Amino acid sequence: MAKNSRFRFLWIIVVFLVSMCFLGWWWQGNARAGKYRDLLSAFYVISIVKVNYYQPVSMVNLMKMYWEKGQISGMLQSLHDPYTRFLDRAQYSELKKDTSGSFAGIGIFFIVKEGELLISKVVAGSPSEKAGLQEGDRIIAIQKVSLRKISADAAIAKIRGKIGTPVTLLIVRGEGDKRQELVFQVKRENITVPTVEMNIKTDPFLGKYAFIKITQFAETTPVDLENDLRKIDKMIDCRALVLDLRANPGGSLDAAIKVASEFIPENTPIIHVKRRNMPWQVLSSEYFVHRHLPMVVLVNSWSASASEIVSGALKDQKRAILVGTHTFGKDLIQEIKELPGGSAMTITIASYLTSGKVNIHKKGVQPDMVVEIPGALDRLLKHGDTGLFKKMNELQEAAALKILRERILQHQNKLAS
Repeated sequence: MAKNSRFRFLWIIVVFLVSMCFLGWWWQGNARAGKYRDLLSAFYVISIVKVNYYQPVSMVNLMKMYWEKGQISGMLQSLHDPYTRFLDRAQYSELKKDTSGSFAGIGIFFIVKEGELLISKVVAGSPSEKAGLQEGDRIIAIQKVSLRKISADAAIAKIRGKIGTPVTLLIVRGEGDKRQELVFQVKRENITVPTVEMNIKTDPFLGKYAFIKITQFAETTPVDLENDLRKIDKMIDCRALVLDLRANPGGSLDAAIKVASEFIPENTPIIHVKRRNMPWQVLSSEYFVHRHLPMVVLVNSWSASASEIVSGALKDQKRAILVGTHTFGKDLIQEIKELPGGSAMTITIASYLTSGKVNIHKKGVQPDMVVEIPGALDRLLKHGDTGLFKKMNELQEAAALKILRERILQHQNKLAS
């Protein structure tokens, strides 16, 4: 009897060892093929998505997708949410640089499209401007690697690199008969992005007015804006303010709340946030005191995310007049979750309504005054012609000044009466 027990025990050990050897051989074979290398992180990601994702998700389906795709990124694609994605160590490092306001790169802002990066702004004086890149260009390959084969985060990592080294970009400019594929070699430089740019301008009727351009919402943006507004507070002859959020792709939610707080009273709702299985949460303005100047906000279809939070709040609270075209229409909020080994993921945790409980999903924030040249954006994207688009920007700024003149004249008439 004891001999039989020992035999069964040895047989179990043999089966276990053979199974482990088979599993090891199977895993190594798949790992060499690029599959299941992130198995440990996958368990963390599945649990994070199950608990935090803004919509109900089946854990079983996630596991099936990971088994089928063999990678976290492939598994997350099953959510059909471009904002929920896996970041390896290098990509997460680049993301942290992006939100800090300084990085080594080529000086462009872009909007992620399927298989391409649409350039929404070229930083003045940057390597990209010197090389000849322009708004509306679409990057389709970096260092001869098609963007259809890599994630947006991997594309960003390829654009950035050692200072002084070149990066080769394949650009599409125009469409149809006007389509051109152009190759640009751009030298990387240490880029410090001025997320807030203020200019004091002069108008024959207004006198001095402030023109503030916010290019993105980084960690440094609220402090930089606060410093500029304090300067305006001391300028008695500065009579109006234009806030330009055109082509601003967004950024930090916290920065957006602080920026909106600079202009509206304390404890005013800025957005209404809805997380799965939780009551609505209201994020309200903080305490700031500045001169209440007549104000216009400029927006366009490339104003996204945090830009829409700010412009929506200023419109709903009647603090400013919005001029331009409708915004991008992104009503989702993401959060960064760090994972073991230095990787991370961004995950959509909530949707939101604007300050006045307006749903902007795929509609955007609607301007109070639409100023648009029909076909200007199409000519930029399809033909690479920037002329009409620049003219439209000029018309929007002229409309902003006309509104400010009328508001100041109305105020003067009230005082006179």
